[in-house]
Amino acid sequence: MPRAGYKVANNRSRSEVLALETDRLRLSVLRKSEAPRVADYFIRNREFHKQFAQTHTDDYFTVSMQKKYLAYDYESFLEGTLVPLWIISRETGEIIGRVSFFNFAYGGMMSCACGYHLDKDHTGRGYMTEALKGAMAFVFDEYKMHRIEAFILPENEASLKLVKRAGFHYEGQRISYMHINGRYRDHEAFYILEDDVKNGAF
Repeated sequence: MPRAGYKVANNRSRSEVLALETDRLRLSVLRKSEAPRVADYFIRNREFHKQFAQTHTDDYFTVSMQKKYLAYDYESFLEGTLVPLWIISRETGEIIGRVSFFNFAYGGMMSCACGYHLDKDHTGRGYMTEALKGAMAFVFDEYKMHRIEAFILPENEASLKLVKRAGFHYEGQRISYMHINGRYRDHEAFYILEDDVKNGAF
């Protein structure tokens, strides 16, 4: 029986490989035909995301590059190495963020990591909490993960509060983890276990 917090949508559009629904959101794996909308999302949020996002060159914000990224998302999703869920408002149909799961380790580990970002005009409304909880419930159900990890910059207070709301536990520091805004940065490490999310009880 699926955990609470999401349901798999049966009414997928041509642009969706997978679609989940939460109360206010649709979480979709998108095809490369959605590259113009994805590029627009990144352009709108380029400065807003810059402080906490991995370093990108100018071509990252073009439609042609986003087609390549979406094609990579599609292939990786089919291979079971990436779950790239775009967050879409069910009310307006607008792309407002993304939550993804990567670094899948199967066998004796059964773990992965997650990352996320949100549109600058949609913060403070609980959208990311809703998206993250629903997406994690799906990943625990579908991929039988035991553990999900998250790595966050120490000054990213909103993200630190988010993972605590979502039930993550603090583990320590990941040294020189990712290149952010021009230099490699240390990150705070968090984890959540499948047992923490039994039957959707975040």
